[in-house]
Order: sequence, then structure tokens, then C-alpha cells
Amino acid sequence: MSLKHDNPTRKRLLDAGVNVFAKKGYRDATVREICKEAGAANINSINYYFGSKEMLYREILELIFSEYDNFDLRDWNRKTPKDQLKEMITNFCRMLYKKDAFASDITKIFINEMTRPSPFIEDLVDQYNRPRSKRHLKIFRDLLGEGATEDMIRDCLVSVSGQLLYYSYAWPVFSRLFPDYSADNNYEAWADHVFEFSMGGIASIKERLKKKEEPNGH
Repeated sequence: MSLKHDNPTRKRLLDAGVNVFAKKGYRDATVREICKEAGAANINSINYYFGSKEMLYREILELIFSEYDNFDLRDWNRKTPKDQLKEMITNFCRMLYKKDAFASDITKIFINEMTRPSPFIEDLVDQYNRPRSKRHLKIFRDLLGEGATEDMIRDCLVSVSGQLLYYSYAWPVFSRLFPDYSADNNYEAWADHVFEFSMGGIASIKERLKKKEEPNGH
């Protein structure tokens, strides 16, 4: 993920904020530490460019939460549900794992936000995740067809998302078990696997629904 801005001082503060928030967390990071990391002698720089430490962190979260949609929305409505699922999976893997992005400071902030949410999480979920989830739930609703319950549809989305996020959360353990594995080199193969595995699961659920609809369940 690229953090860009025309003003070089503002960009240095933004980059420094990412680094310090990743190391210390939102609550423990200080304005003084961020300014020192950015090489800014004036500790009022953050207030000048962002308004406060809180608003700097909020801007970083906005960048993280909006990044996926930069990929996901391209020609979305022209694709079949199957192609939409493949696109969803591939884009997620590209964003998280290409160039080992999952090990980056950005991903550390994301994981910290999932485990220790900031006060901004509710607004960000409403702005980004809720419409995205509706779009993704429709994929599984279309793929499963009639007879699928909302619980089934939701669980399919959760199952796929869990596969996509696995390396981000489990890397400290996984990398020790399989030290030769590179998520960067294998993210496309991982996306293909998750897609095929998920389509197999969807086919199994559809078959179960079909049997339920047949007379006497046979």
C-alpha cells in the first residue's frame, strides 16, 4: 500500500505515524515519538497537518480500509458471480501478500485494530465494510441459489475470508513450521487454491440443498 501526499513534511509524518503505531499501538504511541521518527523538530507539526494524533491515526485507517475497494470495484457488475468470487479472492491476496505486504507495518496496524479496536472502528465498518459485505454476500447468495439461508450465505463469506486472512494472523507460527515458504512468491497460487477449495465447498452445500428439496430427502 502506498501512502502518498504532495507535501513532503506531511508524508514523512504519515509514514512515521504508520511505523510508530505499528510498533506501539494507537493508545501508546505519542506525538513526540512520531515527530522524532519523521525528523520533525516541532511537535506541533501533527496538529498543523492532521489536527491531532487521533486524526492522523484515523487517516491511516481510512487508507487501510479503503484500499481493497480500489481493486474490488473495477468492472464489478459486468462479472458473473463465479468471476466475482475469483476477483474478490485474488485481490485480497494481492493486497495482503504481494511483496510480503502482510508483514508490513500497515498489516500490523490492521491486526491491532481487529484485536484492540480504536474508537473509529464503528464508523469505518459502516463506511467501508458494510457495503463491501453486502456486495460479497450477494456473490454467495447467487452461487448457492434458492434454498440457501442467510446463515449459510454468511458462513460461506466467513469461511473464505478466514482462509484469506490466515497468513496475516498465523505467520509467526507458520513461518517457523515452513521456513522456505514465501507468501509473496505464492500469493497467486494461494488465491487459486482458496478459490477452488471454496467452489468445492459451495458445490457441496448446493448438493445438500438439492437433496433436501427432493421428495423424502432422496
